[in-house]
Amino acid sequence: MTTDLYALFEALVLPLERPAGRSLSAVAIPDAGSHRLAKDAGGSPCLLLRQPPSAGATPPIRLQNLLVSYGVPCAISHSEGQQEEGTFTIITCSSADPSLFPHFLRILSPVIATLGAMPTAAAVRRAISGLVDLFQALTIPAKKSIQGLWAELLVIRGAGDPVALAAAWHGVPEERVDFLAGQQRIEVKSSSVRQRVHHFSLEQLTPPASARLIVASVFVEPVGGGLSLRRLNDDIRALLAFDSALLMRFDSVFYASLGASWSDAMEECFDLELASESLQFFNSADIPKIDGPIPSTVSDIRFVSDMSVALAVSAKALISAGGLFAAAVPSR
Repeated sequence: MTTDLYALFEALVLPLERPAGRSLSAVAIPDAGSHRLAKDAGGSPCLLLRQPPSAGATPPIRLQNLLVSYGVPCAISHSEGQQEEGTFTIITCSSADPSLFPHFLRILSPVIATLGAMPTAAAVRRAISGLVDLFQALTIPAKKSIQGLWAELLVIRGAGDPVALAAAWHGVPEERVDFLAGQQRIEVKSSSVRQRVHHFSLEQLTPPASARLIVASVFVEPVGGGLSLRRLNDDIRALLAFDSALLMRFDSVFYASLGASWSDAMEECFDLELASESLQFFNSADIPKIDGPIPSTVSDIRFVSDMSVALAVSAKALISAGGLFAAAVPSR
């Protein structure tokens, strides 16, 4: 289980400024060895990873909203009054916007759990590299529509085995299908007009001969009092809280999908009841598409397919298929 870092952070007081060096108010993180959660003099959250002093200086990493400083001598004031000194790698949320702090700490929580109490230098480097990739993704355009991402998360949240769905979720948003496990693949398509008319590429509907593709079709309509992307994200993170590595992967894909639009996107709401009731699954072979030989000089074929003539796959048939398909059957 991951620790509620934001609650720990909120309880910290601002440290007193010192004439030299780095002053921090900190608290030990439960079950995390010598790692510390801190608040700096500017009120920003910091993660302190105790590291042995290094012979060579490592330059800091400076990104929008993220600062990583290596080999920093720190004087730490604990809430109980004791003082502590040590050399730490400091990961700081450098944003001036406090609304980012909870997200920063939520992202850090599974990272700390995965590192363990005594991580190797290589493990720390890997963890920092993952954070750098994630925060860089938050500065570039979105790679997926909010509606499309909400639909994918709905399928995960409502699945009989949401952990299996989360584990099969695409590693990067640009992958051809949304979920893949062995020879089983699921592509999620959403419609805002209550018609099963969806955009496809020919490659999407032409899986390898040994593979089977199921298309999940769902109606997704914006509604003020609906289920927000934030709540959907919270619900899935709670389901994955026992698996820190999977939670880290989920966060990485989620934020990479939204990019720089993540903050506004979190409050977008859609009709949960309509989506849940409309969700149906279809064999890719039954979906109308372009057939026949395609000239070798023609590529990237895209089209809109009206799936109203296709027969949905029953929950019983999906369960009989086992694996990813059985896991995706809604729990209701």
